[in-house]
Amino acid sequence: MKYIEEEIMKEHWRETIQDYDVPQTIILAKHLGVDLDDAQAEIDSEDYLVYTDEEADEAVREAIEESLWAFIPSFLSAHTGVDEEVFVALAGRCEENNDSYKRMIKDFDAFVEQAVSADGRGHFLARYDHEEPYCDWQRAERKGTKYETVTTEYYIYRRN
Repeated sequence: MKYIEEEIMKEHWRETIQDYDVPQTIILAKHLGVDLDDAQAEIDSEDYLVYTDEEADEAVREAIEESLWAFIPSFLSAHTGVDEEVFVALAGRCEENNDSYKRMIKDFDAFVEQAVSADGRGHFLARYDHEEPYCDWQRAERKGTKYETVTTEYYIYRRN
């Protein structure tokens, strides 16, 4: 009878855990001091983003690529070789300039690196407060006959 109860509990756990983005939901719940359902709702609504370092790097690159029009003319000029006055004159067109600006940027990787270095990833990903708090997630990983603790940092971004 005990085996059946354990199997029922395991199945219940599997069904329940499918409703959450693990470990992101657990990390956000801990950070906000809320239950898992509330944390998952925040993630689903995209009011909060929870990323690993690599995911955050990818997301910030995309965010920068979509917002080139919002960069100050001097920064754009430094990365394109185009006079600052051109960007000042085009500023009123906002998002319409994005694709053109991207084509003008000589080294997009360097552009992203300098933008993040100057303002941080939180500036681009956390529209609400521009913050980038993080939380460590530890898990046991089997290495042959032994287990090692693996730590992953997750970064939290508040968007609304």
